[in-house]
Order: sequence, then C-alpha cells, then structure tokens
Amino acid sequence: MDDRQKLITVALAEIAAGEHGDTIEAAHALTRWSLRLLDVRGVGVMMADDRGVLRSVVVSSDAVRVLEAAELDRGSGPCVESHRRARVVIHHDLDVPDDRWPEFGPQARAGGMRAAHAVPVRDGGTAIGVLNLFRASTGGLTAADAAVAQTLADAAGVAVSRPPAERQASTGEIAAALADAAVIERAKGMLAVRLRVEIDTAFAVMRRLARDRGDGLGDLAAAVVAGSITVALPLSVDSRPPDAAETE
Repeated sequence: MDDRQKLITVALAEIAAGEHGDTIEAAHALTRWSLRLLDVRGVGVMMADDRGVLRSVVVSSDAVRVLEAAELDRGSGPCVESHRRARVVIHHDLDVPDDRWPEFGPQARAGGMRAAHAVPVRDGGTAIGVLNLFRASTGGLTAADAAVAQTLADAAGVAVSRPPAERQASTGEIAAALADAAVIERAKGMLAVRLRVEIDTAFAVMRRLARDRGDGLGDLAAAVVAGSITVALPLSVDSRPPDAAETE
C-alpha cells in the first residue's frame, strides 16, 4: 500500500470515527481530508435539514462561505444542482458562463476559484448533502481524485445515516446538528483569534475540551461564545489525526 492509499485509509477511518450520526464531526473530517488529499483550493460541506433544505455546515474559508451562501440564497449553482439530482456536477471553467447559474461564475472567480466540482453526500441512493470542491485552476478533478472525492463523500453519508427504521429520527438529529454548526463555527473563530492559532487547531482544542468535560461539542461551543468558559494554552492537542502524521 503506497503512502497516498494509507492516507485515504486513515481519512475514511476518521470520517467514520465519530459517534454514529454525528454530522458535524463527519463534515469537519470530510473537509480536512478533502483539502489534504485533493487538488482543490476550497472545500465546503452542506447537509439537508429535516425539510430537505440544504444548509452550509463546514467551510474551509470565508470565500467558500460567501459563495455557498449566495448559491443557497439563489437556489441555484453546481452545489445545489448536485444535491437536487444526486449526481456529480462540474463547472470546468468559471470564466465560461453557464445559463443555469449565470451569476455563479463571476462570483466564484472573484473569490479566486477557477473550477467547481460538486459531489453528492448520499444515504443509499438519496442525496442528504453535498461536498463542494473549488479548484484554483480550470478543469475537473483527475479521475483518481474524483474517485477519492466520491469515496470520502460516501463515507460521510454512511457516518451520519441510520438503519431504515431509525432514519426518521436521524433527520431531526441532522437538523439539530445544523443548528449547532453556526455556533461551532463562531466559537472556532473566536478561539482562533484569542489563542492565536489556526482554525483547525482551534477546532481540535474544542473537541479535546468537550471530550475531557463530557460535554457535547455544540454545548461547549455555546459556552465559548457566551464567555462562560475560559480556554488557555498550552493544551496537548494536535489538529491533525495522529495516524495521519505517522504515515508521512
């Protein structure tokens, strides 16, 4: 097994490692590993709420956040189309207008993107979310990268799904996770500024504290935002999975 395949194996294990149905843990792992394994500049993960409406859960940058918000507001774009049709949608060159979403290309280009690749996150044959990949150069992903992207997205779909008898309950859990996502993103940003660390490190600190305190990640994030918990370094926290570091 070569080094890249080892990393893919570690990525799949991490995506599946959170508590069954933990949408936020799976989305963060999917985002981190997509940035690491694929030739992309930006990544975002959207999930559908209990009404089937897409919501942005995790983004790798403010540029992706703004772009996803615009797609959701307009109800159109590669990401929205991928979720609606449960299939991969590629915009190879954002300089070339697409009649289906004429405003998307110029806005994405303004954020430094040159191509977009949207991959459905599926529960069986049903799209429950989408992995949004933005490239700094024109063209789609290579065949190998496209296969990895779909494999990672499928792993996330499995991680947040339930057996058929429990799927109705899981939609409520996804909705709750989406509500928590905004608080977690805000807390991550606040900690990153206070501790003068990268966003991924801030998230790792939050995960470590939540685990040590026996709190849910959303509850811990709410405490950070409310100022009812003080977080200081040093903490023995590695923002990357230990197994991933060992394979390099």
